[in-house]
Amino acid sequence: MTNNRIAVSVLAVLLAGTGCHAASGSQITIGQQTITKAAQQKPTVVGAQTTFGQQTVNKTQEQQPTGASPTWVRYTDNAEGAFSMDVPVGWQVEGGMYRFGYFDVRWMMDIRSLDGKVIIRISDPDVPPYVLPGPHSGPAGHPAIRPNMFQMVVDNYQEAKPYGESYTKRRFASVCTTLMPIQSDWTPTMPPAWHEIDTPVRITDASLAFNCNSSDGPRIANTYAVTAIHGHDGLWMVDVLITVLATPDKLQQARSMTQHMIDSWQETPQWKTHQEQMTQIGLGQMQGEFQRFMQQMAQYHQERTAAMNQQVAGFESRMHQQADQVTSFGNILTGITNLYDPQTGTQFQAFSGPKANYYMNGQGVKINSNLDPGNGFHQVVNMGP
Repeated sequence: MTNNRIAVSVLAVLLAGTGCHAASGSQITIGQQTITKAAQQKPTVVGAQTTFGQQTVNKTQEQQPTGASPTWVRYTDNAEGAFSMDVPVGWQVEGGMYRFGYFDVRWMMDIRSLDGKVIIRISDPDVPPYVLPGPHSGPAGHPAIRPNMFQMVVDNYQEAKPYGESYTKRRFASVCTTLMPIQSDWTPTMPPAWHEIDTPVRITDASLAFNCNSSDGPRIANTYAVTAIHGHDGLWMVDVLITVLATPDKLQQARSMTQHMIDSWQETPQWKTHQEQMTQIGLGQMQGEFQRFMQQMAQYHQERTAAMNQQVAGFESRMHQQADQVTSFGNILTGITNLYDPQTGTQFQAFSGPKANYYMNGQGVKINSNLDPGNGFHQVVNMGP
């Protein structure tokens, strides 16, 4: 399992509708699952009697000396039961699985000795998945969040070395007054389960070391990072991120403990089934949102078409009125009157006359007169100019 777990196969569909929104807080709810930021979790001291999920472990109450070979106890993620791994008894432990969306889950295991001489962190849930800048994701430097689906950050790809350097400075900024790079002589071995399922488009790794000056004496910081671009949809992630901070005399022990913890890591089969269910729920919700969007678009199209038809009809009516008005003006200027024969139902024109009425006979002879001329003439209707 890499640092971030996200369904790469559906990313293109997800990103197609992605907007850039401010995060709505550090805790949201998906179904019955609660998403909690790592910084809010309280560390646990693995000691006399400690409960992990449904397991209760009895160990010695006294903390073991930091330099002694640790006694290990099995720790199972109590958030979703996603994984288990060995942790040392008598050390401060913080970690588990952190869900940020149906497709976005991250994990961490952080341990530290109670005297503060050794601090080990494997993975970091506060490191998000990234997406390259583009037409769907927008420019670099802002969050790309689809509620309940994922919480990403838009940024250009960074190789492992510069990413690890900047992360180490942020990680230990409150401890180390100065961080001076030195030659790294340690690269942890990754278990088979952490190897890439897909073949990344680009992948880099880096092992870094620093001399740290702290208020409690000198420390040495080790960082191992792997960054990779997955697929052709712009997704890139920090697949592996491990940090160690220890006094020089405890450094080898800290490295050995880190490797032991990595080697002991196991993903639970039940969690794979659980994540598949979460993926299906997310896909169903996404499909429902898409159907609602299409219904809204259809309604919008109907309303827009009706409005356009009304606009066109109004325009045509005004044009007809204007044309009739122009024709009327022309008839007045040329002395033409429009007439209607009620016997034949025909309309025709005649030159305007000074008399009130118009008459016509069967031969089509027209007379303008105030009185009925008789002799086969009948009155026609004056419709005006």
